[in-house]
Amino acid sequence: MTVIRCPGLLNCDVVEVPHGLRLLAADGRSYLLRGLSADRLAEGPLPAPLAHALDRLGLLRAGPTRTVAVVGSGRLAIDVAEALRGVPGTVVAELSDDPATERPGGSWQLMEDHSPSRLTPDLVVICPTDPLGLRPVLQLCRERRVPAMMAWCGPASAWSGPVLTESRPGCQNCLDMAMARRDPLWLATAAGLTGAASCWAGRSWIAGQVAGLVAAGCDEAAWAQPTWASWTPRGHSSAPLDPHPECWWCCQSGPAPVRAESECSAVSSSAA
Repeated sequence: MTVIRCPGLLNCDVVEVPHGLRLLAADGRSYLLRGLSADRLAEGPLPAPLAHALDRLGLLRAGPTRTVAVVGSGRLAIDVAEALRGVPGTVVAELSDDPATERPGGSWQLMEDHSPSRLTPDLVVICPTDPLGLRPVLQLCRERRVPAMMAWCGPASAWSGPVLTESRPGCQNCLDMAMARRDPLWLATAAGLTGAASCWAGRSWIAGQVAGLVAAGCDEAAWAQPTWASWTPRGHSSAPLDPHPECWWCCQSGPAPVRAESECSAVSSSAA
């Protein structure tokens, strides 16, 4: 019998047994994890539901605390916030995108505060009800140098965008422009989805995506490759995002240049 002494984030010894691993708690209790090997345990990170259960049992080491702000007033924002609470060491701030809608953390304008004590999360997850909504929140995060990503869910589709960071190109603006270039009717399609109800399956998929991303680590190294993901009832996929050559967020520093109405400005003005 091989005893693995407190591997990784676990605050207990582990014994390899047939069909799984047995966790030996300090109080004498033990727990069987079926279907999990020592190699898989060493790879990490653990799935968010499993990590949450182990944390409640006191079997995880106390790790660093990260703060994630979820901006939105729809069902997607609620589901994402709930999933993030299951990630150990994560403090969730729920912020409203609408003055008429109350959220536990108040309004997203809290991040506009210029005082030293203003809210500065490790990551902001922006959940608009419209495909091109809440871009001003993303712009604020860019100005504050706070990593941020967008996620949207409609009646039969959903997507999560890349994490916006200042260390590398590839952002939501690039994705907006790529969609507009690929589909000349994208703006009309997005307008037609304004106010559309979100589906439960799509929301669950996005919530899992975001929880997994946060569990993997809220740092620049984890987000070195800009990626985006999409979901439909037929399946889901993820792909790297190439920076758009005309994206001023990625290609220039300072304020946005004034330019004639174009594909880029059309998307940005419609999103505002």
